[in-house]
Amino acid sequence: MIMIHAFAYIIFILPFTAWLGFELKKKYSLGQHWKWIAAAFLTGVVGSIVYELKPDVTGNFFLHASGGVASAFLFVYLSRTLKLKFPWRLTLVILFAWVSTLGVLNELAEYFFELLGFGPFAFDIHDTWRDFVANTTGAFTCWAILKLIFRNKTP
Repeated sequence: MIMIHAFAYIIFILPFTAWLGFELKKKYSLGQHWKWIAAAFLTGVVGSIVYELKPDVTGNFFLHASGGVASAFLFVYLSRTLKLKFPWRLTLVILFAWVSTLGVLNELAEYFFELLGFGPFAFDIHDTWRDFVANTTGAFTCWAILKLIFRNKTP
């Protein structure tokens, strides 16, 4: 169960990138920037391991923050693969929309699996909101660190 969502990153991003490249009529190579997908995958694995070691609200927050970091890595992959460039302010808005979309998809998956009887995923009535905060915090923290590392270049 640990790596299911980490694999979901790969299963989601490759067809999504291909579809978006087709829609935008962009030439691309799905494998050229694979290191960003690998970073997202490893981040998902680390988040899952931490959660397995500490399956409480703190571990859950870290799990979702790592999902936000993975979302930022996937955003970089998507941007580099399709050669998408935006001003930094618009990039932050698009990154927020991206991580929010993936967060909502994750919450819908959690709800679906709860309905199927695979156990409760919510710790309390604030779980979904805390997950959204963790996703966003992880994504923006990752993005800020990447901006520092890459300086004036787009990560």
